[in-house]
Amino acid sequence: MVRQRIRLTFHILGSFLKYLALVYIPPLVTALHYGENWVIFLYPLLITLAIGLFFEFGFKTTRVIERADGFTIVSFTWLFVPLLGAIPYVFLGCNFLDAFFEAMSGFTTTGATVLGNVEELPKSALLWRSLTQWLGGMGVIALFIAILPRLGVGGSQLFEREFPGPMPERLRPRFRTTARLLWTIYTGFTAAEIALLYFWAKLRLFDSICVSLCTLPTGGFTPTTGSVGAYANPLAEYIIMAFMFLAGTNFLIHYQVLKGNLKIFKDEEFRLYVTLMVIASASVIFSQGIGLYRDGFFQVISIMTCTGFSTADFASWHFGARMVLLALMFIGGCGGSTGGAIKVVRIATLLKYTKVMMRRALSPKAVIPVKYNQKPLAEDVMRDVISFFFLYILVAIVASIILSFLGLDLETSLSSVATCLANCGPGLGAVGPASNYAWLPAAGKVILIVCMWLGRLELFTVFMIFFPRFWKS
Repeated sequence: MVRQRIRLTFHILGSFLKYLALVYIPPLVTALHYGENWVIFLYPLLITLAIGLFFEFGFKTTRVIERADGFTIVSFTWLFVPLLGAIPYVFLGCNFLDAFFEAMSGFTTTGATVLGNVEELPKSALLWRSLTQWLGGMGVIALFIAILPRLGVGGSQLFEREFPGPMPERLRPRFRTTARLLWTIYTGFTAAEIALLYFWAKLRLFDSICVSLCTLPTGGFTPTTGSVGAYANPLAEYIIMAFMFLAGTNFLIHYQVLKGNLKIFKDEEFRLYVTLMVIASASVIFSQGIGLYRDGFFQVISIMTCTGFSTADFASWHFGARMVLLALMFIGGCGGSTGGAIKVVRIATLLKYTKVMMRRALSPKAVIPVKYNQKPLAEDVMRDVISFFFLYILVAIVASIILSFLGLDLETSLSSVATCLANCGPGLGAVGPASNYAWLPAAGKVILIVCMWLGRLELFTVFMIFFPRFWKS
C-alpha cells in the first residue's frame, strides 16, 4: 500500500512538473527582450521538465487517486514546486536555503523576502517572483485540475486538499468546472487591475503587471524595495486597496455577483469581514492620527487579506496599532479567498458556537443548534473548526518559542511566525516592512519555511503525512 501510494504520488507530481516547466517561458522571453542572462531560466526549465518526465514515466501506474492519496500528492507538490522554483535564485547568487525561502514565500503567496535591493534584480527575475505568487494564489493544483482531464474523479481529492477550508462550496457540481471558473474570475480581476494601474494610475506597464500578479493572490512582492509606497501614487494605492479587498473576499460571492445576485450582505462571513476591517481601520487611524488615514486603511486591508503590501513602516507605529495588525495576521481573509490565516468564516463560527454554549449553560436541556447563514451546522464541521483553531494556535506558539531560543525578541518571533503561517509577508520588530528576513539564522529560516508550507495547506494536509497510521491506511 505504501509503495503504491508513493508511486502514484510521484507519477502525478511528474505530470504537474512537466507542465510547470512552461511557466519559465515568460521570464525567459523577458530576459531575451531586455538583453539579460536568459540561461538562468533555460536551465531550470530543462531541469524541471526532465524531473517531471522522469517521475511521470518512471513511476507509471494505473492506480486511481483515493482520498488518502490526496494528502501526499498535494503536500509533495507544494514542496517540490518551490524546490524547483528556487533554481533561478541560485543562478542569481543566493545560497540554496535563501533561494528556497524566497521560492516558498512566492508560491505560498507569503511575500516574506530575503532579497535586499530588489531594483537591482533583472526584470526577468522580478517577473518570475510575481509569477510564482500568481500561480500559488489560486493554487497550482487547481490550475492542473482545470487543464488536465486525465485527473478525472481524483481531481476532487486534490482540490479538497489544496482548499481545505471549512464548509467547502462548489460553483459547479464538477471540480474541474469549478477550478476553471475560479481561474477565469481570478484572471479577469488580474487583467482589470493591470489595465487600471497602467491607463488610469499611470504606472509603468511592467510595474502594473508585476503588482497586479501579486495583488489577486494576496502575495505582496513588488518590483521595488519600498513596496507600493515607493510609487508615491495615491490613485494606484486606492486601486490596489480595492483589488486586495476583492481578493480577500470569498470567490463564491464574486461568482454570485457576476450572476446578478447582489444580496451579498446576507452572507454572515462577508458582513463580519467588512465589520472587522472597519473597526481595525478606525482603531489604527485613531492611534496614528487622521492625517495618516490612507496609510491606515491601506495597511489594514493589506494585512487582513494577507497581501503584505506596505505604504509605511507600520513596525514603528503606535503599540496599539501594531497589536491590531498582529491580530489581523491571525484572523486573515474570508474562506474561499486567496487570503490565508485562520479565516473569517472560522472566527464567525467560533463566535456563534461560544454564544450557543453560553445559552446552553443557562438551559442545559435546551436543544440549540449552531447556525451559519440561517442553516444548522453539522457537528463534524464544528469539530473541524475547533481542531483547526487549536492546532493553528499551538503551531504558532511552538514556532515562536523556537525562534525566541534562536535569539529573536518576542515581537519579532511572534509576528514572523504569525505572518508566515498566515502567508502574509512583513511582520513587526526586526522583520517589519523596512527590513527583510535575510539576517535570520538558518534554523529560523527553516522554521518559517515550514510555517509557510503548513499555512498554505491549512495544517491538516501536511500533518497527515507524518502520522504512521496514515501510511497503514
